Amino acid sequence: EISRDQMAGLTEQAKQLGATTRFTASQVGELQTELAKLGFDQGQIEAMTGSVLNLAGATGTDLAEASTVVGSTLRAFGMSAEDTGRLTDVMAKSFSSSALDMSKFSTAMASVAPVAKSAGLNVEETTAMLGGLVDNGIDASTAGTALRNIFLDLSKSGMTYKQAMEEISTSTNKNKTAMELFGKRGATVATVLAEQSGHVEELTQKMYESAGA
Repeated sequence: EISRDQMAGLTEQAKQLGATTRFTASQVGELQTELAKLGFDQGQIEAMTGSVLNLAGATGTDLAEASTVVGSTLRAFGMSAEDTGRLTDVMAKSFSSSALDMSKFSTAMASVAPVAKSAGLNVEETTAMLGGLVDNGIDASTAGTALRNIFLDLSKSGMTYKQAMEEISTSTNKNKTAMELFGKRGATVATVLAEQSGHVEELTQKMYESAGA
């Protein structure tokens, strides 16, 4: 929990940013409060605030919402406060390169992020997969939940994601193969991912090259 002295330091940062950005000190304070609720300390919050401000400004998102999504995604992927710029660049790039937006990203990541990390996938790869799915008309909630289930099923079977996609894409009956691998809850999404592997790879590369987005 943040002490009174630490809050005073954050308040001072909020005042400075309120005077030098388009956001008010009160709005910056709300951002910092949301990050504190997620367990970040004063130093981490001070390091994170600038990147979250940039993301919110670029996407027209409410500061408190942006900070909650960024903070929870960092936590889910086991990333540190120093990775905030990396994450916000990936988010901004995905919003300009796919049908993802803040709301869709938040909805999908809430389901899939913790499982994606345990499956050995990073935020760039996972974001690209979600972008590929929403680009193909799959709503964010379905994309996040189905991708989560796919990762869980893969962990049980011992098969890698790449192996599963190759098995589906080379099958003479893609839907049947996807159903056998992932059941009804994951088959549709798995088929789309297999058929759109080129698009997902292209998005993944854009995520890796998103620095400064």
